[in-house]
Amino acid sequence: MPPPRFLSDSATTLTDQDLTDYEEKQNCQPSVPPPKKSEEWAWYIQNATYCGYGWVASTLLVPLLIQDMASKAGVEASNHAIPCNTTVPGFKCVTPVLGHYLEPGTISLYISSLSSILSFFMSLSISAVADHGSYRKTLLIAFSVLGCINACAFFIIYKPSLFWVGAILSPLGWTFFNIAGVFSHSFLPLYGRAHPEVLSAESRGESLIVIRKIEEQKINDLSAMSVVVANIGSVLIHGFCIGISWSMKESSLSLEIAIAFSGVWWLLWMLIVAPWLDARPNAPLPKGTNWVVHSWSKTYNTLTSFRKLPEIFKFMIAWFILSDGINTIPAIHFIILYRELAFTHTHSIIISVLLALMASLGAYLFMVIRKYWSLTTKFMILLCLGFYSLLMAYLVFVPYFTDKAGLRTVGEGWACTVYIGLIISTFYSSMRVMLSELCPVGDENEWFSLYLLADKGSSWLGPFVTGAIYTYTHDYRKAFWFPLGLIVLGLIVLLRVDVDLGKDQAREFAREKKERYHQQQQNQALDYSK
Repeated sequence: MPPPRFLSDSATTLTDQDLTDYEEKQNCQPSVPPPKKSEEWAWYIQNATYCGYGWVASTLLVPLLIQDMASKAGVEASNHAIPCNTTVPGFKCVTPVLGHYLEPGTISLYISSLSSILSFFMSLSISAVADHGSYRKTLLIAFSVLGCINACAFFIIYKPSLFWVGAILSPLGWTFFNIAGVFSHSFLPLYGRAHPEVLSAESRGESLIVIRKIEEQKINDLSAMSVVVANIGSVLIHGFCIGISWSMKESSLSLEIAIAFSGVWWLLWMLIVAPWLDARPNAPLPKGTNWVVHSWSKTYNTLTSFRKLPEIFKFMIAWFILSDGINTIPAIHFIILYRELAFTHTHSIIISVLLALMASLGAYLFMVIRKYWSLTTKFMILLCLGFYSLLMAYLVFVPYFTDKAGLRTVGEGWACTVYIGLIISTFYSSMRVMLSELCPVGDENEWFSLYLLADKGSSWLGPFVTGAIYTYTHDYRKAFWFPLGLIVLGLIVLLRVDVDLGKDQAREFAREKKERYHQQQQNQALDYSK
């Protein structure tokens, strides 16, 4: 926010009337201009392209490449003196890593944990600067460039013994993807609060309850639409990757080419839509500010505000717990399909395509249900968690009674993919919307940064615990106990969140912050007049 014009160098006095006039000018204008349709679609498309990279390359192709190379560099599990023969169906191999023999699937899980830890600290050290100037858009483009370079760098892994290079590149790529996600998601509450229907309701003098209801629905609509477009983009990238895999007979080189393609696709579309994406600048960052120190201090100040914003902090605790549980489910699912049910590279990509298609269908169906019954965001989250709990109960308890079910067959693998796909997008979309409803005006990027930090601050734990469970039990299915416990615990915390009270707290917090700004400006003007 620029300083008042009456605080120019020619000012010598500051009256109460000056402050009143300035306050009225600020209140009669929206904090951000209404988004144009072209701007909304630019935001949808950039979200689709970077999500495609994260969902296809970082989540699927990179782990497959690392597992393939680690297997070829490994030895037989039963006899460490015999090199691993990966041409034998159902081969059982381990790979020497730092003096220990690890199953290739657990290697990718441990790398996933490392990725989450690095993403946590990198985001904590940079994301807060996007609340200033035009950094939100500038850094979104910058990390798209870095993501593309990282994706192309996987060509370095030209022989199995270099699988460890993936342990370096994978965390970096995951970090670039997630930081880009912070900058992208922070546009959502800005668009929702400045939606023409919300501004129209405010100008008509509608009650706060009516305005909030309209705003909630519009943010939900924007979020759901972005998910649908993101999944369509993901399907397109998957199609190209399947073609590459088939044409190159599922070789490791085909994975490297597909990973590079996803990075180039991300950067290309980001540059195409950039001219239509409004930077929506905020107050400039003071000259000489250290980005790392500034980001860490802002995060610290945000954390110390928990007494004034207890409801949003309850939400963040619930998200901290739930995100790890939900993220761990598809990780275990894919490993079981690939390592135990003999799914090939192409099968794994098709599974991922099916997941994206079902996610788009699920997002649309749940959006229709939400609108028809005018359901709240919180109810939609609880509904998704209920479906997740049913699936986890099936995968956890059924294997104790039979060895014929409980993700033991190829058919169950396809069925679980459809089930997870129908609810996964709605869960993440609804969680993002609830944060948009609860965060104070003007601090969107700061809270979405903390949102990512809460996610990555816990998501290293799931893969690590899963890998440890397999190491001791040699059964990936027993690892489903971990996400089931987290879902139940997170559900209990989320039930205690009062969304309406949280909105009141956010509004009061923003008002007090605005008053402090005016007081600081008044003190500066008085000091200058002396």
